[in-house]
Amino acid sequence: MPEITTITSESLQAEVRRLLPSQRGFGQDLEAQNVIVPIVDLTPSAEGSSLREDLQTAPSLNAVTQAELNGAGNISPITSPGFYKYTAIMGILTDNAANVFTTRIDLNNGLTSRILHKLSNRADASGQEPQYLQVNGVFFLNAGEQMRIVNTGTDSFIQLAVWPIADVNGNLINPAGFSFE
Repeated sequence: MPEITTITSESLQAEVRRLLPSQRGFGQDLEAQNVIVPIVDLTPSAEGSSLREDLQTAPSLNAVTQAELNGAGNISPITSPGFYKYTAIMGILTDNAANVFTTRIDLNNGLTSRILHKLSNRADASGQEPQYLQVNGVFFLNAGEQMRIVNTGTDSFIQLAVWPIADVNGNLINPAGFSFE
């Protein structure tokens, strides 16, 4: 025969109120019973309809934006709000010590830039070897912001691949073309 026991613990009741805000108005005590009650978890993770993070953030053919900038200039390959993952190769090929060239990846809102990665040659030595840098990361854009790639010299380049991983509200985006069966 099942027994129901009242639990009068203020700390447990406070924890229930904190974890379940909709239950704050109910003043009834917690109860426990000596009968095993099976619980069926119907969340997407339990049923297997959500991907592991490493699979969810994988690039896919139809979702990758590629950008390449050879020589001086700048382009903004991503201007839509959301979370993105990227990988890039940056390089400076010059051996001219008289000119300092930089190549960078930054976030910009039209007034302010925040540099994510920057590569510069040195102006103090001639005959220097070409410089390369491979970078990876994740960034977030608000409305009105953009991700830019910028080169200041004729002998610099950036090759970039970027793809969305979540919308502006943090809802995960599965790779393009993926669906659960």
